[in-house]
Amino acid sequence: MSGFSPRVRLLVRTRAGSGDPFAATCEACGIWLGEHGGQLQHRLARGRGGSRDPVVRSAANAALLCGTPMTFCHGNAESRDPEHGMEARGFVIRHGVGPEFDPRFVPLILFGGVKRWLSETEACYLHEPPAQEAA
Repeated sequence: MSGFSPRVRLLVRTRAGSGDPFAATCEACGIWLGEHGGQLQHRLARGRGGSRDPVVRSAANAALLCGTPMTFCHGNAESRDPEHGMEARGFVIRHGVGPEFDPRFVPLILFGGVKRWLSETEACYLHEPPAQEAA
């Protein structure tokens, strides 16, 4: 189980399929995954026991990747190995304080080198980061 709600899973798959969940592709390498292939990666790990943080449970914190936690793009993200470049591309976010640790403000570098931000609630990529709330 991914830890994401069915609604979030559908949002992410629809986003990765450019509006069509049946056309979903791996957001890291571009391989076709379709309606059921691949797995969702928590960009910011939820930790043992899950997380109550709505951002961590949102589509902004989820990436659709090919493989399993041990293989292909999902395995590369889970390994946290800098050689794979998944953190540099936004597929892995370290824990910390500030916008550089918030999935809403850390862009993904998608297959093909396109930089996009992720919506918490919409099945689309954002061309710019959302406005940050005043502290």
